Amino acid sequence: MYERTKYEKKPWYPNLREGETFIWDRFLVAFPDAYDEVIYNLHLGKGAEIPAGTEENIARDFKLLTQYKIDVVGFNKNQIDIIEIKPYAGASAIGQVISYQKLYIEHIDPNARPNLVIITDQMRPDTELLAKQLNIKIIIV
Repeated sequence: MYERTKYEKKPWYPNLREGETFIWDRFLVAFPDAYDEVIYNLHLGKGAEIPAGTEENIARDFKLLTQYKIDVVGFNKNQIDIIEIKPYAGASAIGQVISYQKLYIEHIDPNARPNLVIITDQMRPDTELLAKQLNIKIIIV
């Protein structure tokens, strides 16, 4: 269902938009040893209910389109980081990583205790305060 890949610069990353790709590439250069492996675009959750009578190939795509998607899951030894890459990060990024953590534990690994990380180019006001209170690491690159 998901595949770990080597943590390295690539020509493109699944589901990352242009601005997110620029931020991720800067992170890779600044932190070349941050992870051993990563998973990109990890789909989580049940997704929306598929309408009755939907063809199988369309139903599969419908589920994938309506599930939550983690930008990056980083693995370094026993450490797991759930990473949201967001230009001008704010409260929505905080909500996303918290939601992803709960879904990761529910659907992938009930024994995991993943760290929450937001990687951004800049933050909206008060984001740092909120993230600190919720034990979410913010990295600006």
